Amino acid sequence: MAGVVLTAEDRRFFLAAMRRQGNSAVHRRMNALLLLDDGWKADRVAEALFVEAETVRAHRRLYTAGGRAGVERLAYVGHAPVLSAAQVAELSAALSERVYLTAKAVCALVAERFGLVYTPHAMARLLGRIGFVWKRPKVVPAKADAAAQRAFLEDTLLPLMAAAEANPAEPLLFVDATHPAYSAHPACGWIRRGERAMLKSTHGRANVTVNGALSWPEREVITREAGKITGAEMVAFFEQIAERYPLARTITLIADNASYNRARVVREWLAEPDCRVRLVYLPPYAPNLNLIERLWWFFKKKTLWNTPYPTFADFRQAIRDFFSNLGQWTTELASLLTNRFHLIELQPAKVPMA
Repeated sequence: MAGVVLTAEDRRFFLAAMRRQGNSAVHRRMNALLLLDDGWKADRVAEALFVEAETVRAHRRLYTAGGRAGVERLAYVGHAPVLSAAQVAELSAALSERVYLTAKAVCALVAERFGLVYTPHAMARLLGRIGFVWKRPKVVPAKADAAAQRAFLEDTLLPLMAAAEANPAEPLLFVDATHPAYSAHPACGWIRRGERAMLKSTHGRANVTVNGALSWPEREVITREAGKITGAEMVAFFEQIAERYPLARTITLIADNASYNRARVVREWLAEPDCRVRLVYLPPYAPNLNLIERLWWFFKKKTLWNTPYPTFADFRQAIRDFFSNLGQWTTELASLLTNRFHLIELQPAKVPMA
């Protein structure tokens, strides 16, 4: 008996909308109108939908007066914002210059600058609406030079990576060391509300030092454990890398400016007539351009964060197991270890102690 209330076109539209739309006020209106259109009385529709009969009649009046557009339009009106558009823009600019630790601190800023009072809860909602989220700042080297990084990236690093892709016989590797400490490594995670997760920590300064090299574009990893990273240790590691590529005429290594990478023993070894290794130094304070830094981050995420180890031997074995079983992370590492780099900004936001 369809056709009592709705036009054929609107009925088709409402039926399609009901199939794709989640529960909402508009959804309930459409549901009521479709039942009325099937010939149901308002009382019966109200009983089926657990609403008042007058609500069903109001939905019908809404459709009669405004058609489909009237049904889809919600007349909810929110509160007028306390801050004007110009004040919101000024607040956004102030928040871009400094990172405030709490919504309460931003409330104090607004009260001081505009003479307006917000509760922390209302301020948190406002901050979300204007595009701010609560998160930890990223620590970057204070002396990083974005211009120098850009020049190195465009003139040296990306051409080297492209050449390695075109000619795998001339390997390119990113070199660096990591020194994970045998201690607790807490990280954010999901914890039941009202409860506190405890992560057992250890005392002392024990750590495992791993020298590493990451090849491009194969993303193969060479590692070597060391007691301490020195110039002599780097020479031993470079020799290990060279043995991995016996047929290569030139092996290019991207390395930072740590003192052991520029030690006399390293320079003398590189100057030997039969040395096939060539070191290309990153700009100062540019860990973001060393691809292996992403591997170290991934390693810590998978092996160290929120994971206690009963003994130092267990800790060391977990590290060895990670690098021995990198194949299980092939897909994740392929998306992480790419030739897309970001540059450290010259003027990161200031962080006040409030």
